[in-house]
Amino acid sequence: MTRLVVAKQHIVVVGIALCACGNGKGRPEVPTPPAGAGAPDAAPGEQPAHGGAVPPDVTPPPVVKKPPRRTKIEAPHGGAIVELAVTADGKAAVSCDELNGIRLWPALDGSLEPRAVDLPRPTSLAIGPDPKGFVIAMLDEVGGLIVQVVDRDGITLTRASLGTEPAYAAIAMSDRGLLALRADQRIVRVGAEGAIQKQLPAEPGQRILGFTVTGDRAAAVIETPGTGAGAPPPVRRARWFTAGAELAWGAWIDAGSEVSTTLAVSPSGKRIGYLLNVPAKGTTYAIVVDAAKGTVVANEPAPGIFALGLPDDDHLALGAQGGITWIDLTKLRSVVPIPPVVPPAPNGGLAPPVPPFDRGLLGIGGGRAVTATSGELVLATPTTTSFLGYELESPSVAAVAPKGRLLIGLGETFALLDGQLLGQPAPDLAVPAGSAIADLRWLAGDDWLVESSRVNDGVTSVALVDAATRRSTPVRANMSMVQTLMYEPSTRLVTLSLGESPEVLRHEVGKLRLDKVSTLPRPAGYERAELVPVAPALAGGTQLVVVHMRDRLTLRWVKDPKQLDKGPSVTIDGSLAGVDAAGRVYVWHNDAQGMLELAMFVDGKRTGTLPSEGPTAVWPDPKGTQVLQVGQRSIALVGLDGTRRWAQALQGVTEALWLEDGSIAIISAAGVARLDAATGNVLAARCGWRFGLTSKQHPVSPRFEPVCTQLR
Repeated sequence: MTRLVVAKQHIVVVGIALCACGNGKGRPEVPTPPAGAGAPDAAPGEQPAHGGAVPPDVTPPPVVKKPPRRTKIEAPHGGAIVELAVTADGKAAVSCDELNGIRLWPALDGSLEPRAVDLPRPTSLAIGPDPKGFVIAMLDEVGGLIVQVVDRDGITLTRASLGTEPAYAAIAMSDRGLLALRADQRIVRVGAEGAIQKQLPAEPGQRILGFTVTGDRAAAVIETPGTGAGAPPPVRRARWFTAGAELAWGAWIDAGSEVSTTLAVSPSGKRIGYLLNVPAKGTTYAIVVDAAKGTVVANEPAPGIFALGLPDDDHLALGAQGGITWIDLTKLRSVVPIPPVVPPAPNGGLAPPVPPFDRGLLGIGGGRAVTATSGELVLATPTTTSFLGYELESPSVAAVAPKGRLLIGLGETFALLDGQLLGQPAPDLAVPAGSAIADLRWLAGDDWLVESSRVNDGVTSVALVDAATRRSTPVRANMSMVQTLMYEPSTRLVTLSLGESPEVLRHEVGKLRLDKVSTLPRPAGYERAELVPVAPALAGGTQLVVVHMRDRLTLRWVKDPKQLDKGPSVTIDGSLAGVDAAGRVYVWHNDAQGMLELAMFVDGKRTGTLPSEGPTAVWPDPKGTQVLQVGQRSIALVGLDGTRRWAQALQGVTEALWLEDGSIAIISAAGVARLDAATGNVLAARCGWRFGLTSKQHPVSPRFEPVCTQLR
């Protein structure tokens, strides 16, 4: 892999032990012993990483942790990718998102989904192959180095933590293992078990700023003092060093005296490139040099470019926000000279600070360039660009389907999920061209009630669709707003609510027909009306609860769906939380002391309250015996007597659906979980569907930690 690494400045606090942030157990990692010291005795459950005699020029490794094995977690990123590293063959990658989630991409051909990896927040990443899977290395913000071996499912096998005395400033993976730059100006090779195997110190008067690796050859950016009268600023030059069986300095590269730490080397070593900030021109240039001749091959303006790479001798890859720009070096007609970099010398003649070009978002391997946009990878060659990610992550529509299944969708992409939440072909709901589904309900057999809105103007319609034959019957057309759809199977009543004309209809099974039962008058002003069908067998004969919402809330329990104005009622100050199948209405309102409470009403009378930790969404079960309360950070199942039966810490939940098999489908901003209703135990969790390579970008990932990693 050709990967630039840049030395970072770190403040090292002496005498303070650093504890691990990401092992999931709160146990401290063991810091690296000082040079020449013996390895500490193994603690229970641990083992020394080294056996036998320790060579005098090799630092003993730290104690290696062997955390308990766990199952794999397949999950997309919870936000935009901010760090990235690719193997030298370009077949695998590791990435970190803005929410600190780490993902292993064990294959970049679309055959394997990304796996969650347990690591703390990195500032740099590196990855290489290992007989057991992969070795992943990372730097943290204080200069600590972690070397972790994982299998192809991302499960941690071993972890070694090397402390911050001295701190580590840069890492990259070579053919023979990890190379790291330490704050004491030594490039070291670190084994997968954490042992420092070889060291290459900087020569006197020189300072290593960063380095890049390609195969067993590597190049470093080295700062040396300026010479001549007037004490000119130090210069930054490139120099070869070998990264084979031994580490050794090689020849200087004639690439100029202002080489930046964005240095890249082609696999053959014939070409090197870097980004150069030119204040006199007010822009950045991409410089490519023939390493043997010292001649400039290209110096192209590169505004907005954060990194570059050379997948081969003839092509330059420029990393830009959300994509890669290519330059064919064989087709450049001429090289236009650029002015030398002569910035003012601050701080008494010291060199100006290096621009923060490299942001860890460009990897080179296997002849292609890899970057990221949002939460997916972008794989590019000079002639092709592919996007590796999920078509469906955050469903905007979810509905109960027959046989304990669940139908979810986003835009034009839908999936029918089985008991393990694995995607199956979705029913064909005959959505008009240019429209997207806004809501839907399964009624019976192959009949679905489908509400769709035109993408260009939002005009909405409702149709009854036979998914087996694609036949449909129009129900509503040319509506200016989306209606709320509800259905009660025992009465076969369908309701359309919260729109211009709230309506009750009855489904005729097998006839693809809805017969009109009754309609409410058009709501006036800001008033809205909701019609909720309930089960008469559970609700004492009540078939509908009619809810009028304006400045106050009016509730009515209706036994005859043809007479929506008849039945016991109550008007209260509050807001509707939900209605269950037994006709019980849950209302948020303030008690006599001004405290928010969740009150219950039946047949015009208050029957009690339910405990709640602040405002929650209420999702009653189909039998009207318990409710699932969904808060900002947790969900809980509560009985009507106020007993909390179980709770789960979970964020970003948008909906909870009770499935036919008695389980609960938790729909979140980033994935779906299926829970056992009796215990709250996780039966299945999935956080993405239709994973693979496509020629166009997938929908942007929601900025939320996937439910799969929250519930592990």
